[in-house]
Amino acid sequence: MANRIHSALLIAAIVALVSVLGVTGAADKSAADKAEKFTVTGTVYCDVCRAKFVTRVSERMPAAKVRLECHNITDGKFTYGVDGETDANGVYHIEADGDHEDEYCGIKPVKSSKEDCSEIIKDGWAKEFTRVALTTKNGMVHRTRNVNPILYLKAKPIAVCAEVFKELHYVPGEDVHP
Repeated sequence: MANRIHSALLIAAIVALVSVLGVTGAADKSAADKAEKFTVTGTVYCDVCRAKFVTRVSERMPAAKVRLECHNITDGKFTYGVDGETDANGVYHIEADGDHEDEYCGIKPVKSSKEDCSEIIKDGWAKEFTRVALTTKNGMVHRTRNVNPILYLKAKPIAVCAEVFKELHYVPGEDVHP
């Protein structure tokens, strides 16, 4: 009987200790949410074939400007923003502060670095706002977020595009994608 009482007291003590640590951890976690940092990484391309997707002849765009924006999920109001620019390889890395669990965030094109490749895609399945999750409360624990490429359309397709489309068995203008 004494062993059962000791066991019960030990279990009660462990439960109490875990509860106290949980409350303390919650307070620390709220401060940690504000200190969280994420790195958002992506590429910007000039779509020289106007295919609205990356092909073997798409060109990466150095010095293109992009913007990370977050909006309240309920009313859509702007909550957070950071500007970025692609490096010599057409890649950007944007440091984002804080956890944005109750917001939707995304990268959008701001300014092309090529005058003849500056049209932003706004139709079909290609979007001008590439979504990114900036929270660890969704099961993603790593702090680096890789997003889909951003494409600008060249004013006129280059000559090799017909060959590229043939290789891909793609007919421009069709809305059927594999």
